[in-house]
This record gives sequence, C-alpha cells and structure tokens, in this order.
Amino acid sequence: MIVFVRFNSSHGFPVEVDSDTSIFQLKEVVAKRQGVLADQLHVIFAGKELRNDLTLQGPSCWEDVLIPNRITGICQSQNCSGEVAEFYFKCGAHPTSDSETSVALNLITTNSRCISCITCTDVRSPVLVFPCIHRHVICLDCFHLYCVTMLNDRQFVHDPVLGYTLSCVAGCPDSLIKELHHFRILGEEQYNRYQRYGTEEYVLQMGGVLCPTPGCGAGLLPEPEVRRIVCEPSNGLGCGFVFCRECKEEYHEGECLTFCETQGAIAQKGYEVDEHAALQARWEEASKETIKRTTKPCPRCHVPVEKDGGCMHMKCPRPQCRFEWCWNCSLEWNRTCMGDHWFD
Repeated sequence: MIVFVRFNSSHGFPVEVDSDTSIFQLKEVVAKRQGVLADQLHVIFAGKELRNDLTLQGPSCWEDVLIPNRITGICQSQNCSGEVAEFYFKCGAHPTSDSETSVALNLITTNSRCISCITCTDVRSPVLVFPCIHRHVICLDCFHLYCVTMLNDRQFVHDPVLGYTLSCVAGCPDSLIKELHHFRILGEEQYNRYQRYGTEEYVLQMGGVLCPTPGCGAGLLPEPEVRRIVCEPSNGLGCGFVFCRECKEEYHEGECLTFCETQGAIAQKGYEVDEHAALQARWEEASKETIKRTTKPCPRCHVPVEKDGGCMHMKCPRPQCRFEWCWNCSLEWNRTCMGDHWFD
C-alpha cells in the first residue's frame, strides 16, 4: 500500500510498504531515503505519536468496515480503555463546515489507474484530481509548486462563495477547488501566506483598504464616505497610522498630491524607527520583523509585495495593478533607477 509521509518542513513523498508493515519498519524505509537514523524519526497520526510496534494494517474488505466490532485495537486517547474501532463515512461532495472536526480531501486519491501527472508526466501516487470535466491529474509535488507559483503571482481566484482558491492547472472552466483545506498541502509557512493574501484580497473586494505602513498592511473596512483612516491597534494588529484614503499618505487637509509628487516625497524620507516599535521588535516578534524587511506596499495599489532576492525592479503581482516600480526609492521604474541601483 502507499503511505504519504510529510515532514514538519512541509516537504513529503509517498512510500510503498506492505499492508502489515510496522511503524518502526516504516521509519527504516523513510530514514534510508532521508539519510537519517530511524530512531530519530517520530510518526504522528491524528495528533498522536504512534508506537514502533504498531502496524499500518487497515480494513481489507467491506466486512471490516460494515460489521460492528470487527476491528479491534487499543485507544490512544488518555484515560480510555476502548478496544473496538468504529468507521464513519463522510460525504466528499461538499465543502467542510467550521463545525466539523474532520476534513475530507475529496480530490486526493491513490493513483490506481496509473495516470501520468499533467505537469511532470511522471506516474506517481497519491495524486490530486481536479474537478474539471477532464478530471486532470497532478502529483502532490507539482500541485505544491503550482500553488506556490500562483501565490507568488497573486493569481489565486477570490470566489464570493468558495473563497480564495484555484482552478485546474490547464485552465479548464468550472474547475475551482471547493474544499480549501486542500491548500494545507502547502505547509505551514506557505499556508499562512495563502491565508494572509486571501484576507487582503477579500478586504479590497469589499471596498476596504490596507494600511500602507510597511510591515503592517492591516485590512480596514471604513464607511464609504470616510476619508481620514485610522489603523487602530487591536489584538496585536494595527499600527496607529492615520492616513488619507485617497492617496494612502499621512492624513492631510485639502487635495492630495499627484502620484509623482507623492512618490517623490516618499523617496526623500529618511529611515525612522519608533522607540516603542523597537522594543516590540525582539526575538518573539522575529516573523513580523522578517515581513517588515522583505515587504513594501505597491506605490499604486498599496498591496504588500514581497522581495526575495533579485534586482530592484519590482512588478506588482496583483492582476488589477501590475505597476512596475523601484524597491529602493518606491518610484515608478525608470532609467535613473536602472543606472544607479538596479542591483544594489
């Protein structure tokens, strides 16, 4: 049978073992492949660490599932002496609600038909089958790469019913992924980005604004006629910045400066560190500080843009914007930027 092993670092791979393989034997197979000792591995399933002497054997026929008291075992929950397993079936045709404790990833299945991946053309298992008319198949590694690529380019679709999701990699119509828990395959770090980007897009779709302060980007939903926006600090979010809804600059009376004048003013500002913010930006706030160092708001639409190496020439990944600008001076990309600090 095929067991899909995933590590805390979010990468994973399928392992083919016999149906009566023990947990320790599984560790030995994985350890050999990873170049580590089997004793250094811990197998976690449903929140519980599995003992080395347990086997991976599951139900082998419908009778094992349908006949009461057919499967026995030892309950791993504390203070429970139960010895009989019960099976519950969950409909995979509808998204999981917030009240449910289990999630059916109905698009992921064993590749029993040996169909090649639409991206890498390898025959691998398990796979994800897109809900399109052609039922295109993609291996989980390629699905991970597809999601991260689309996330980097902000090409996810914000559907008013389903939320932040993707369609078939082949661009098939009516193929949006309905069960968003499939994106858990991204791993913790990328899934957090997925949630953050989805929230930002939702705020913008609702007519809201994002705080333009680098490292903040809090989503705000002020009344339509309100021009003076306050990024109110609350529950660890918000920076207190007061800005103009129209130009996203520090709040002012009268008309806003033109776009070029505004960006020139930004370029001339020095680097300022708030004393209170410096106290907060310590080790436990390292992830927030990383975001602050590696993201800046797009000068045009003010959506946070991440920079991961490369040159100073930036392009807003939001499809509705696509503004090209300079990371160093926050101006529209020009020949001066190209000559002075293209690769600084």
